[in-house]
Amino acid sequence: MHTLHLQLNDDLYEHLSSKNIDIQTKIKEYLVSLVDDGYKGVSTEEAKQKVTSAVERYRDGTGSYTPLNPSHVEEMNKFIESI
Repeated sequence: MHTLHLQLNDDLYEHLSSKNIDIQTKIKEYLVSLVDDGYKGVSTEEAKQKVTSAVERYRDGTGSYTPLNPSHVEEMNKFIESI
């Protein structure tokens, strides 16, 4: 576990405290919301089924695909090179 130090202006702290807001809980909720993409999680089995289905559609030629925009490909390549 890691410890974070947070500095708040006195006015903000007093305002939050006067509203009986649990600052630690609110910060934890906020941090969790940063990593939650909003999509429902899937089981490993469901993920395997989705991949299998996608591969079958690709092999059968029945899948529909969106062509990549060349400028988007260039942007992705630049990003990959930058990391």
